[in-house]
Amino acid sequence: MTLEVSRDGMTAATPVSSWRSVLVYGLGLSGVAASRALSDRDVRVMAVDGRPAPDLGAAARELLRTGRVDRLLAEEEIRLPAGLDAIVLSPGVPPDRPLLRAARSAGVPVLAEVELAWRLLEAKASPTVVGVTGSNGKSTTTALTGALLEAAGYPVEVCGNIGTPLCARVDGPPDRVFVVELSSFQLEAVDRFRPRAAALLNISPDHLDRYANVAEYAAAKARIFGRQAAGDVAVVNADDSEARRWSGGRRGAPPAVRRRFFSRLRRVEDGCYLDRDRVIEVGPEFRRELFRLGDLRLDGLHNVENAMAAALLATAVGADPSGFAPALRGFDGLPHRMRLAGTVGGVRYYNDSKATNPAAAVRALAGFGDGSVHLILGGRAKDEGAAFSELASVAAVKAAAVYLIGEAAPAIASVLTDATERRLCGTLERAVQAASTASSEGQAVLLSPACASFDQFEDFADRGCRFEEQVRALAAAGREGGHG
Repeated sequence: MTLEVSRDGMTAATPVSSWRSVLVYGLGLSGVAASRALSDRDVRVMAVDGRPAPDLGAAARELLRTGRVDRLLAEEEIRLPAGLDAIVLSPGVPPDRPLLRAARSAGVPVLAEVELAWRLLEAKASPTVVGVTGSNGKSTTTALTGALLEAAGYPVEVCGNIGTPLCARVDGPPDRVFVVELSSFQLEAVDRFRPRAAALLNISPDHLDRYANVAEYAAAKARIFGRQAAGDVAVVNADDSEARRWSGGRRGAPPAVRRRFFSRLRRVEDGCYLDRDRVIEVGPEFRRELFRLGDLRLDGLHNVENAMAAALLATAVGADPSGFAPALRGFDGLPHRMRLAGTVGGVRYYNDSKATNPAAAVRALAGFGDGSVHLILGGRAKDEGAAFSELASVAAVKAAAVYLIGEAAPAIASVLTDATERRLCGTLERAVQAASTASSEGQAVLLSPACASFDQFEDFADRGCRFEEQVRALAAAGREGGHG
C-alpha cells in the first residue's frame, strides 16, 4: 500500500477508489453514513462499536441486516484486522483507543468521517466547502450561513455536526455548497480537508474530560485552517483573543490565506464590525452595509456575532449581500439555542439548553439587563475543574436569582458571590416552579445550564423539551405566581 505522509505526520491512504477494506469505528450517525458511502463503492466494511448489535440504533442494525457491514467487532477486541486500507473514526471515539494506536503503528491511516467525505467529493470535482467551528455558536452560524447562501441563489447542503453527516451528502447534484459544522472531535482526524472559507468563532474551556488542557483543545479547533491555501478565507472573531491567536501561525491559517475579522466592539481593517445599529463590511478598497440589528430575529449579543461570521462566510464564496437582510428576518433560530419558549404573566421564558459550558451561559446573559434574569444552572460539568468563576461574576450582575440543578449544583454554588441569591432546586421542574413564583413582569427566566445534561436527561434536546413543556403547563394553568 502506497502511503503519503502529511505535514502533520499523519499517514494518508491511497485514493478511496483503490480501497478494498475499511474499518469504521463507531456506528452512530457518522459511522453509519461512512459505512453506507463506502459500501456503495464496493468497499468491504467492518465495524467496531462498544454496544452489542441489539443495542445499536435502527440505521446501524439495518446495515448489519443487509450485509453492508461485513463484520461487527467488540470494542475490546484490539487486534488489528489484516489488509485494512484505513480506519474511519466517528467523532465520539477517543483517539487513544488501543486499536487506533495499533493502526497508527502499523501505518494504517485513521481518518475522520468528514475527511472521508472530503476525499469522496474531491475525487469528483473541486468542492466548495464552508467550515464552522468554535466553542459556542457553531450550529446557529452554520444554519445562518446556509440561509444566507440560499437567499443568494446557491444550492446548499447544511450538514456535519449540526445533524446530517457530510458523508450522507456527497452523492448528488454538482455545484452545491457544503456548509459544515465541525467539532474539535471531528477535526482531530482530518488531513487533506480544505474548506474554501472557514470560521473560528471563539475558544473557551470545553471538553476537558477529553483534552489534557485548553491548548490541546484549541489546537484541534485550529486544524480547520490547516490545509487552506491562497484564495481561501479564514473568518475569525476579533473580540476573542484565543481565536485570534490560534487562527494564525503554525497551526492556524497559512500566511497566504486571507484572514477576515468580525467584531462587535471595534473597527476592523478587513471583515465586518458593528457601527451603532449597522453591520459594516470593509476591505482594502470598499465599505458596504451587510445588515442592521433590526433584521435579526434572534435574541442575544452573541447572535449578532454569529450573524456577522455567517455573512463573511457567505461573501467569501461569492454571495451578494443584498439579500442578507430579508434572509435574516426570516431566520428564527435553532431549537434549544436562546429560543423564546413563551411568555407567562409578562415574564419571558428562554430555552438555551444547548449552553453546555460556562462560556456559553456568559454569552447568553450578556444581552439581558442587570438584575433581570432568573437563571437556571447545573447538570453534569464537562470536567472536574470547570471554571465557573467568570460565570459567577456575570451572574452577580445580570441575575435576580440563580436556581441550581443536577450534579454540578454544589460546585456552582460554591463559587457564586455572596451577593447572588441562590436556590438549590435539584431538578429542573422545581427550578422552573421556583423561578416562576419569584419572577415579575418584565423579567426573564433563562435555562442556560453551563453543563452537560446526561445526569438527568438523555441529551440537551431532552432537557430543553422538558423546560418548554413546563412553560406550556404554566401558561395553560394560568400560574402567574408572583408575576403581579
